[in-house]
Amino acid sequence: MRYVTKSRKIYASVLNNCGFTYLETLFSLSVISLIAFILPAAFGVFSQYGLVDTDLDGDIFIMDIIETSDSSEKVEKSDHDSIVFETARGKIEYQLNNTRIIKSINNEGFITMLFDVTTWNISDEKQVIKIKIKTNGEFDEEIIIKK
Repeated sequence: MRYVTKSRKIYASVLNNCGFTYLETLFSLSVISLIAFILPAAFGVFSQYGLVDTDLDGDIFIMDIIETSDSSEKVEKSDHDSIVFETARGKIEYQLNNTRIIKSINNEGFITMLFDVTTWNISDEKQVIKIKIKTNGEFDEEIIIKK
């Protein structure tokens, strides 16, 4: 007789399983469908604002070359269309390699500073060195560095 009582308790515990009810499932599906309905409209609103995908490579390059210029003792244009800074860290050189501007320190290794460069002109004048840089994107700058 005890065996039958245990089997009833086991059976009763299976019936009292706490799962989702039909209303809970229906409510969650309606919330998911509401989100799926509103989401494309929200993307459409934000795309109308024309959020600009700004490329920060140019800004980082300008900050880096200005910092290097400020800490340099001597600045000169080299023969192979590059600009060389003599600093306490050594010789820092910026040059165009294919369509990239690369930075090297003491001619060891390199760091790519800008991509897709279309114009890289360095003019050596009496008091300053002018660098004209233009990329395929938004970057179009002239940097003037005092000697």
